[in-house]
Amino acid sequence: MQIEVKVIARASKCEVIPLDTCRFKVKLTRPALEGKANEQLIQVLADHFQVSKAAIHIVSGEKSSQKRLKIEGM
Repeated sequence: MQIEVKVIARASKCEVIPLDTCRFKVKLTRPALEGKANEQLIQVLADHFQVSKAAIHIVSGEKSSQKRLKIEGM
């Protein structure tokens, strides 16, 4: 399954907001520096979709707030 995500870093709390079946807005508390937000994004999505962190891969947008991710096992 592939999803599109709009990431908002340095939010007050972590939250996954579904926009439709394959588009989400994800609020993260970590800053977008040195990959810290990407690490937290993978953890938050793994918890949300109930998969392991290894099942989630960033396909594109690693250094952008707009990302495309692949989730295996869904």
